[in-house]
Amino acid sequence: MKKKCICLILLSLAAVFMAVSCAGTPPPPVETAPEPTSPPPAVSPPPSVPAPDQATLNTLNEAAARAATARKLAGDFDASSYFPSDWDSAESLFSQAEQQKNTSTRDGAQESTTRYIAAAEAYETLIEKISGLYYEDKAKELSDARSAAVNAGAGELVPDYLFDADNAVTDAEDKYQAKDYYGAKSSADDALAMYTALKDGVTAYYIREDIAERARELIPDVLSQVDTFGLDTIDKWEAKDYDGAKLGAAEALAMYSALKAARNAYDVREIIAERAEVMFPNALSQADDVALDAIDKWQANDFKAAKDAATTAWMMYLNVGASTERQTALDLKADTAARQEFNLAEAIYNRANSAYSGQRYEEAAPLYEECLSIFRMASLLAFEKRLMAEEALRRADQRVAESDETARNAELILEGGVQ
Repeated sequence: MKKKCICLILLSLAAVFMAVSCAGTPPPPVETAPEPTSPPPAVSPPPSVPAPDQATLNTLNEAAARAATARKLAGDFDASSYFPSDWDSAESLFSQAEQQKNTSTRDGAQESTTRYIAAAEAYETLIEKISGLYYEDKAKELSDARSAAVNAGAGELVPDYLFDADNAVTDAEDKYQAKDYYGAKSSADDALAMYTALKDGVTAYYIREDIAERARELIPDVLSQVDTFGLDTIDKWEAKDYDGAKLGAAEALAMYSALKAARNAYDVREIIAERAEVMFPNALSQADDVALDAIDKWQANDFKAAKDAATTAWMMYLNVGASTERQTALDLKADTAARQEFNLAEAIYNRANSAYSGQRYEEAAPLYEECLSIFRMASLLAFEKRLMAEEALRRADQRVAESDETARNAELILEGGVQ
């Protein structure tokens, strides 16, 4: 019994011992089933961006068209010249509107519309600023053109055509007041072309009247050719092709002017050729070459170049002619026998040469013609004085001879009396 109790006590102690030993080591983890995880919250889709409706797009297109129209109008009326900084600002707004144009969303389209409207308003403000200045300048240009046409003789020669041009100006003014700027510009441009055509056409007509008789003698076919061209220009006017009439009148003026210069050159050469071939053959030959070049240019239908060449040839012939008359005057001793006239011609001759060297032909031509005439007069005076001197010498010699004869007769008489 006692032994049995002891065994029980030992078993109890062993159990306690085992319990204490195991208390210092953590128990192994107990495998458990994983707890279920919550699913991530669902992401809501982004709110839909509304696309522009047709009305919004129409408004955008209208604003873009408005800006483009205003931009073209401002450009056509030289806005960049009148107000360069304002033009640059408007251009910047328009460029921004073009680059940021958005038609994919309603908000983007509306913002684009706002940008185009800003650009349009900038151009329209600029148009208001320049319109008055532009038409003020245009009015002065038209007034000057009309004065030139009237001074050329349009009022006397073609009063009905001048009246047509004046009506075009009135039409331009009416359209400007109605803010029809393009219509006003078109009418003003027509009026300007009309006045210019009248000036050149009337000038050409009077040149033709001046050369017609001589041209009929020398070049009747050429004169007929130019006359036909002039009539075609009138037909263009009647058809209201005023730009064509302006160009035609300018061409006709060049043609008649070339004929006039050619006639002048020919007439001067006829006068000077005989003596110039002896005194200044090289200069005369050079002038002839330029005259032939004028003919070549005419045949190539380059009438302005033909006119310029013929005018140069005329100047060269005048230069040779004046030099020839001067040398003739010197040969006749006009610098002493007609000193006053010769010195006057010499001064004009020097001025003519200076203008000729500077290609101021309109200034040189009358000076050459004037000095040429005065040199010729000095030569005639010197020649007349020489004839008078020679006549005086002849009479003196005759008187001496007569005195000698009288003396001999007296001597004979005396001798006869002595006998």
